[in-house]
Amino acid sequence: MTRMKQALRGQLTNILFLVLIVASALTIYFLSRAENGNDSASAQTATPAVSAATATPSDAQQKKSSSRGVPESVFTTYLATTEAFTADKSRHGSRNYTLTSGESPEVSATLRYEVLEGNVSSVEVDVPVPAEYKKKGSTSIDNYLYENAGKQKQATSDALLAILGDLLPASDAKDELQLSSVRYWAEQAMLLKKAGDDFEDTLGGYHFLAYRSEEDGQEILISILYLT
Repeated sequence: MTRMKQALRGQLTNILFLVLIVASALTIYFLSRAENGNDSASAQTATPAVSAATATPSDAQQKKSSSRGVPESVFTTYLATTEAFTADKSRHGSRNYTLTSGESPEVSATLRYEVLEGNVSSVEVDVPVPAEYKKKGSTSIDNYLYENAGKQKQATSDALLAILGDLLPASDAKDELQLSSVRYWAEQAMLLKKAGDDFEDTLGGYHFLAYRSEEDGQEILISILYLT
């Protein structure tokens, strides 16, 4: 009996020892699973952050997309196809054009534009202003000169309105520049009387400047739209 009891005790000891080993192994296994789960969750959390960073546009891209001016290629295509006036490249520069509008009398203007980061940043139109004629008598010559001066002035006004009314909205990539605003600017520009007079207006981020200048004895009306 004594030997049997000793044998049973030995077996129980072995069983308890095995149970402890199995329990320890299971504990290590579950702890390992828990750590792996936390690592996976961290990786999944980090992934959207990387994606978000990748999807965020650079400052240069944001600046480009916020530009009000159309791409230069779009603008030059417009100049080649518009029916509001004729546009011929000038020999004074690749971004200089001679614009012609109207008939009898025909009015010529000069176009200059600037580009920033591939987009049109400013548009300038220079139109020669006909000299005023003060009627001094009632002879046929006086009447002719007076009437001709009036026709030239009206033709210049009509040409400026036609050119700016078509050109300025075409340079606007946002399609926010209204024809009524352009007409108002053109009318105000034509009211300038002498060299040194100027008119400025800002509307929704668009800045317009017009002023009278004198070059080689010829008065010039200069109109500029800034798109940046």
